[in-house]
Amino acid sequence: MLKDLLPGESVIHIAGREYRVRYSLNALLCLEMEFKPLEEILKTDWYEWDHDTVIHLLHSAMCDMPWNRKAVIHRSFSRVKPDIFELGGMIKAADLPALRLEIADALLLSLPDNTEGDNSENSSQSADEGHLRAIAVDIMGMSEKEFWSSTHRQLHDRIDKYFESKGLKDMPVAVQQFDKED
Repeated sequence: MLKDLLPGESVIHIAGREYRVRYSLNALLCLEMEFKPLEEILKTDWYEWDHDTVIHLLHSAMCDMPWNRKAVIHRSFSRVKPDIFELGGMIKAADLPALRLEIADALLLSLPDNTEGDNSENSSQSADEGHLRAIAVDIMGMSEKEFWSSTHRQLHDRIDKYFESKGLKDMPVAVQQFDKED
């Protein structure tokens, strides 16, 4: 469907305000440079994330806000607003359980859908970030800006569609269920 082509956004509530966020590659780069890589964070169950982890995850999610575009382009993540200290002051201990859940949902929406279980050598799901960039930017012709502002899910879906349209990967089989007439 056409709505599947729209970038997915999640809503996170901070101190009574609603933020529509995405964990793009820019956000994940911010997280990696300012705190630690997402892979390390995901080694801990989401409901056990401490206050510091939640604040850094929220700060990195702000990278896709329009007012932070210039700071993100210059990779000056310490200038992303609201900054770590502002976020720390805005978040109360009672807010943590709901925030953890909203962040976990936003992260899941940004990661590739792994329901297919496709382990073929043409699958983009086995590629690291370098391969992902080479395919998206060098082969498919995506701009650097579009690459960095995309989520892992968007990139993997787009690369899979590219492989399918080039005949490098089998198209998914459409299954229809019919009612039997007696």
